Amino acid sequence: MVYFLYGDIPLQLKYDELIKKIREENAGIPEQYFDVTQDETDSIFQALSTNSMFIPKSLIVIKRLEKMKGLNNFIKSLGEFNYSQKIIILIYEETLNDYGKTENPLEKALTMKNLEAVAKPVCARKEKEKKSLQFFVEKELKCTEYEAEKFIEMVGEDFLKIKNEIAKVENFLNGEPFNLEKVKNILSVNTEYNLYKLTENFLYNKENKNLIEHLRAEKNHMLFLNILGEELTTLLKLKDLSQRGIIKKGMSYNTFKADIYPSIKKNFKINSFRFTAEYPLFLKFKHLDLYSMDFYKKKMKDTLIIEYKIKTGQIENDIGMEKFILEFFLWFN
Repeated sequence: MVYFLYGDIPLQLKYDELIKKIREENAGIPEQYFDVTQDETDSIFQALSTNSMFIPKSLIVIKRLEKMKGLNNFIKSLGEFNYSQKIIILIYEETLNDYGKTENPLEKALTMKNLEAVAKPVCARKEKEKKSLQFFVEKELKCTEYEAEKFIEMVGEDFLKIKNEIAKVENFLNGEPFNLEKVKNILSVNTEYNLYKLTENFLYNKENKNLIEHLRAEKNHMLFLNILGEELTTLLKLKDLSQRGIIKKGMSYNTFKADIYPSIKKNFKINSFRFTAEYPLFLKFKHLDLYSMDFYKKKMKDTLIIEYKIKTGQIENDIGMEKFILEFFLWFN
């Protein structure tokens, strides 16, 4: 079976859903991953043409097909192979411009008739993908895109849980318009979001008691360091933009969204499919003068060091983490 996934923002969700389904239906299936930008053409064709009598099924994922020259010819060549022992996933990422229009639509890169002859096309475009989590939440709660993002961030990405939380919110509001601030106290907040808020409170308000208690109970030290590292990296980038006069603490959100964000969003990439949205970045402007560039650089280095020491067993998790937290601001008061 050959799947051809294409689209924009919901593409990652659609890909994750498909991968999960394949793994559930084919326990222990061998997996191979290729990236068109890594000059792996020979390896790709070797993987496609090789079958083993000892392996009933294998999974091959080929990413970044939007970067491939001669995509039509590649798609045609797929018809020459035997896929009885393979599941193939081909991924073509479409990019949206600042007006929400697709810059590299699949239809301009290849002939859909050729594609449909060898693969099952799976479209995951924002304008059409009604079942992706964010758009599902927007539709059900009649809320904004930002509110839907925050809602998912708070409750997690499990679809069943999201449906249950939406039902809870609707019962609570009893017909009133959705307001995130009004309902957030009744939501069953996931552990990662809770830790994210504790990390923010630690970094911006130097509050460490609740954070330490959480880490003692949950033992999610690596998740904390990951969240902290990402927050420090974001703040360092914003500080640099501020020092260069590109952003200013007192600028309006509309000005930032329309005039600044389109040119800087590439610096705030979350993954292959997403960037940090305008509003979450704008909310951090109030912290621009909180610490220096040297502080962010030093603390990013310290975070990497403590992570390495914990992973290599040089320090005990709880004791090492608590010492790190208690001494975090020691030389930057």
